[in-house]
Amino acid sequence: MDTITQHVKVNNRQGLHMRPVAEISKLAYSFDAIVAFHKNNKIAHGHSVVEMLMLGAFYGDVIKVTAIGKDAEDALKTIADYIENYTDDFSPQDGDADSFAA
Repeated sequence: MDTITQHVKVNNRQGLHMRPVAEISKLAYSFDAIVAFHKNNKIAHGHSVVEMLMLGAFYGDVIKVTAIGKDAEDALKTIADYIENYTDDFSPQDGDADSFAA
C-alpha cells in the first residue's frame, strides 16, 4: 500500500474554513485512499469536516498532508493543489482593506 506525504501552504486569506474544508472532504471521499492532515501535534482525517476545522489551518500555515492507499498519489496531488490554489472570491488582497469598509 502506497504512503506519501507532502507539505502544503495554506494560501487562502481566510484559512481552511467551512467552504474549502467541505470541498476537501468531498475530494478525499472520491479516492481509494485515506488522507490525513497534520499541524503541530494535531491530526485530522480527510473525511471529517469537524476534525479538519479543529486543525486550525490559517493563512500562511504549512500543513503536512499524508495519503495512504491505492490512489494515494492522485489524492495527495489533487488535494494539495486545491489547498495551495483555493482563494475566496471575497478574500481581500494586500492593500484592499479600504474596499471592505462600510
